[in-house]
Amino acid sequence: MKTLTPSKRSAAKALPADYATLCRNVWLPRPIHDKAEHEAALAAVGPLWGREHSMTADQADWFALVTDLIADFEDRTGRKAKPLPLAQRLAALLDAHGMKAADFGRLLELEPSMGSKLINGTRQLTAAHIRALAAHFALPAEYFL
Repeated sequence: MKTLTPSKRSAAKALPADYATLCRNVWLPRPIHDKAEHEAALAAVGPLWGREHSMTADQADWFALVTDLIADFEDRTGRKAKPLPLAQRLAALLDAHGMKAADFGRLLELEPSMGSKLINGTRQLTAAHIRALAAHFALPAEYFL
């Protein structure tokens, strides 16, 4: 199983590197007032999610501001975006780190083919897998639940 389709990968790479163009062409950071604006903001930051290590300084500033605006709206309204399914979170994480499903299996000291099965949900992550992933990617264990 490939981690992300080429169109999603190129969409992330095609994002502008400078702040002004991000504001002009992707999403102008402003307070979020309703569900439609909330969804638009989530869609705007989606291609950068999990790519913090490869963002330009302007992309990081824009991403931080937009995610703060999203969090503010969610706090004010009690509305929380549904977390992405684990398969999507894993795929995005692997893509952000330039890994394939086989690399994922090897990371967990499994047969390379098991990586794909874990990602697509036909096999479940164990507590040991979750601890190893949390340590390797420096993320809380809850991310993998």
